[in-house]
Amino acid sequence: MNVTIPDIKFKNSKLSSLGFEIISLENLYQRFESGDIKYIDQPHRIHFHNIIIITGGQGQHLIDFNQFHLEAGRVLMINKGQIHSFDVHNKPQGKLIVFTDEFIDKVATAINLQIFSPTHFISSKLQGFTLSESQESTLLELIRLLQTELKIETPNLIFLQTLFTSMLLKVTEARPRIYLNKMNLAQTRCFERFILLLNEHFINTRDAHYYANLLGTTYKTLNKICKLATNRTSKQLIDAHTILEAKRRLSIDHYQIQQLAAYLGFDEPSNFVKYFKKHTLMTPNQFKKTQ
Repeated sequence: MNVTIPDIKFKNSKLSSLGFEIISLENLYQRFESGDIKYIDQPHRIHFHNIIIITGGQGQHLIDFNQFHLEAGRVLMINKGQIHSFDVHNKPQGKLIVFTDEFIDKVATAINLQIFSPTHFISSKLQGFTLSESQESTLLELIRLLQTELKIETPNLIFLQTLFTSMLLKVTEARPRIYLNKMNLAQTRCFERFILLLNEHFINTRDAHYYANLLGTTYKTLNKICKLATNRTSKQLIDAHTILEAKRRLSIDHYQIQQLAAYLGFDEPSNFVKYFKKHTLMTPNQFKKTQ
């Protein structure tokens, strides 16, 4: 039976004003088995950011229809708006770090931290990477200090923010370099603004010229920046995002083809089916049967 999984909002009853929480994966599995949370074994869309650090065991983790192998020392970074699911059968051990855009704005602005750049547009593999022993040791010590401070009745919020920023810096240091090596600051900001606009407007248009106009640049310049960042054109990125969102709606929200075609701005369902098959080599119905 198809059941629509609701979007998961950020909740933290103890320190909602802080904007982050650290949860052991063991505790997450226990809450799932007790029925306290019921969705983590199924794909679900999140409205906050996740970092998962694996400390033991092995398993798999699904992010936007890509499976990632988990073992000790692996880190996964999951952006707001992506879908994912946990491996409740193999139960790899580790830490789940959950935080909001608002919290990132607080701690990252001063140091120009770009930890949650849209890596899924570049290579899905970059959402997972392996820490060295020293990097893992440092990160786990910072997490231990954060958890110790959080247990205090009145924790020092500035100290928590400083520790959290240090943890994010170490994750950024360990993460494989992406487009930042090839682009100057202006190009990087233009690309990230393009991705933000794409998230807002993809249901209205798939015209790359439209986005170039919104950015105050030319189609040629936008294409150059996109190729530097991802080795793909702006139109290819627009199509990739549209297809990803179509898969999300088909898999999670169980949209019907006609409903999804209208949502994505196609005049006729048949045009959407052709578009989907062109980019995935299968029809939407065939894709749904694989889920």
